[in-house]
Amino acid sequence: MRDWGQAGHEGAAAYGALTPWRGAVRHLLPLALMVLFVLALREKAAALDLAAVGAALAGVSALQWLAAVAATAISFAALAQYDVLIHRQLGTALPEAQVRHAGAAAIALSQTLGFGIVTGALVRWRMLPGTSLGQATRIAAQVALAFLAGWAVVTAAAVAVLPVAVPGARGMALAVLAGFGALAALAFWQPQRFPPLPVAARIVALAALDTAAAALALWVLLPGGVEYGAALLPAFLLALGAGLISGTPGGVGAFELALLSLLPEQPAEPLLAAVLAWRAVYYALPAALGVLAMARPSRASTPRRLPQVRRAGPVPEAPRAETGLLMQGEHGLLLARDGTPGWLLSETGQTVTALLDPVAPEVLADMLAQVRAQAALRGRVACLYKISARTAAQARAVGWTVLPVAQEAVIDPAGFALAGPAHAGLRRKLRHVAKAGVTVTSVPPGGALPVAQMAALSAAWVTARDGERGFSMGRYTPGYVAGQHCLLAWQAGRLVAFVSFHTTRGEWALDLMRNGGGLPDGTMQALIAEAIAQAAEAGVPRLSLAAVPPDPARLRGLAARIWRLAARHPCGLAQFKAGFAPRWQTLYIAAPGPLSLALAAADIARAIRHPPPLPGTEYGFASASPAWQGSAMPCPERLPR
Repeated sequence: MRDWGQAGHEGAAAYGALTPWRGAVRHLLPLALMVLFVLALREKAAALDLAAVGAALAGVSALQWLAAVAATAISFAALAQYDVLIHRQLGTALPEAQVRHAGAAAIALSQTLGFGIVTGALVRWRMLPGTSLGQATRIAAQVALAFLAGWAVVTAAAVAVLPVAVPGARGMALAVLAGFGALAALAFWQPQRFPPLPVAARIVALAALDTAAAALALWVLLPGGVEYGAALLPAFLLALGAGLISGTPGGVGAFELALLSLLPEQPAEPLLAAVLAWRAVYYALPAALGVLAMARPSRASTPRRLPQVRRAGPVPEAPRAETGLLMQGEHGLLLARDGTPGWLLSETGQTVTALLDPVAPEVLADMLAQVRAQAALRGRVACLYKISARTAAQARAVGWTVLPVAQEAVIDPAGFALAGPAHAGLRRKLRHVAKAGVTVTSVPPGGALPVAQMAALSAAWVTARDGERGFSMGRYTPGYVAGQHCLLAWQAGRLVAFVSFHTTRGEWALDLMRNGGGLPDGTMQALIAEAIAQAAEAGVPRLSLAAVPPDPARLRGLAARIWRLAARHPCGLAQFKAGFAPRWQTLYIAAPGPLSLALAAADIARAIRHPPPLPGTEYGFASASPAWQGSAMPCPERLPR
């Protein structure tokens, strides 16, 4: 079918230094194997009626030829998508149509001529102006490896469910599937070591379409009596594997021998005639078209316009103060088409997530398209997290699946008053903390903080709770809190607790809450009450106490059932915030479909519970972080972490 076996051998050596002898063996071994397989076929051919083979070949109808060509076109359309996937991962910005054409031509020629990586790299280098030979080699190697992985899964699945006359084949297939299942689980929990699961799923789907269409091209050339699904497909996939292992160009010899062995009930003459016709359609014709494509003058292409994501500092005009998470260094800012700040964006192992609402709500429809484009570019699921009802409604209107994910406690600082029965418990807490001699001070963004005491307090808090949460929750670093409004609780000259708030002109939002052991009852309430009072004095119209998991009693339908199962224990944080009698606003999570939503929710939960280390001191991203395109937006000289 294609020279992936040879490609695998060359790909392993493409980046290492080979001695002349090793290089000679690597190139001559496939040719030697091909000679051996041809000799073996010659022995079988001695028992064949060659006239019958010729008659069967001559008996292939025009309709069969056309059907085989159509199936071949479908197969190569799937094959060309491997190049698109790899180019997206590399962020080349080349037009996808040009990438597909180059990929199809490279595969057509390499599977026919052999020396897969070398041939494929040279073709791509010729047809993609601006691509270096090293880049073309890398693309060729990754495409080959992608197909090999996809073929292994598809073949194992076919052998597991379809009858195969090979002893022990089903058990081996189930073991292969179990192995890939374990790898998928590992890829979810350790995403930095594996490609994203959506990319892996796409590779398997492309391999299934490619091989099914290739087998169909052979099947339509066979005489009647061969069942496509139960008989030919598993035999074809296994024969293809024999060709891959042999390393010969196109699997010549090994493929034919395996197919004859796996279909013993089929007369050999019509079967070999069909294989000869199939090689003409599936190998010779695409190779000829590939030569013509290479002969055309290459033209410089106009790069595609990619979504623009920047590293950024605070965005004062943002309606949601939580965009201050940008200062943590692990998120980016997706720009609107006019280059203005658009949406807080985060990339995790399987997901590209837009957090909160867009900075400019009036361009929401365009920003939704940008989020999807960025997710496709990065090979991940698109997701919106902790969005308002308005944004959720627009996402639902364009076909996204939406579910409640949290409830945000919101307070109007100007209208907040301690009087009344709703705050009776809060008043008791505040009286108690006052008797304990606790005092509260505040430090605005950029002010001098007791860094050593705050760091010690935070470290003790983290140790007691088995680590900090991440993703949409801030993590303590001195530089990070230096850009926030902090309130500090003191007792006898010792720091016993502190909280920090993201701040914009229109909102303050609670971020960090840290305290030590032996804390006087009511201390945290005193810090929040003081923050509300200061926000009112500053004329801030909205103060958020951040979000908690939704109350199942407030939900209906599927969302209520999901959160009823998830809410195993009472949420003490929700009870704490309820003491301020806030207004509860439902926040939502959205993704393009139910499966995407399930994967995104699981991935976000993992990122919150087990966040990766924060980026280093310098302004940049760790190796597992997204390679945001372009230069940074204006920001502080030293990004707080």
